Amino acid sequence: MTDGSYSTAEVARQLGVSIPTVQRWVDLGILKAWKTVGGHRRLDAASVHAFIRDNGVADTQLAVAPPTDIASRPRAGALALIVDDNPDDRDLLEAMVQEALPDARVRVASNGFEALLAIGHEVPHLLVSDIMMPHMNGMEMLRHLTRALRERPALIVAVSSDSLRSLAHLGALPHGVRFVRKPIEAEAFIAVLQEGLADSGAEPASPRSRKR
Repeated sequence: MTDGSYSTAEVARQLGVSIPTVQRWVDLGILKAWKTVGGHRRLDAASVHAFIRDNGVADTQLAVAPPTDIASRPRAGALALIVDDNPDDRDLLEAMVQEALPDARVRVASNGFEALLAIGHEVPHLLVSDIMMPHMNGMEMLRHLTRALRERPALIVAVSSDSLRSLAHLGALPHGVRFVRKPIEAEAFIAVLQEGLADSGAEPASPRSRKR
């Protein structure tokens, strides 16, 4: 490595991700890079160090799993990603997702950067994200995903204690993203998840029998 820049492969090794993931982060503007006269991509070292320092990447990496087409994944064990900086809200969302999709693998992230890292490893079937978060808010993260990814989650749900009107200064939600306002009513939210995945063609597993 040089002091001023890294190669894509060096950054991939340092962060424990694939080279295509690093290239995607450059395309999203998360990491700064340029091309040499010979056509090789170099990543700005300060940008990489700031990403690690600000987002705790080394401490929050999730297990690497190569991305696959959503349609080819087994329904059992589908992946759900929950993004929320509030631990209590995150736990509540996780419980509702597990109720709606009993066989799903559930991962969590506390901000938009961590979410992008997780999605770089594996694109989830379901993405549930808060809007107001530090480092990168949910609106910005969702715009990055819907603009840059060829493959996107079958269902994306944005949640917030603020109304869409009060969030208008952050821009509009990307097309196809559903919105649910906090505090979340569990039965209605579970129905949104199950119906949304069924409408997308990614049929969810049967819900657990609920206690009466």
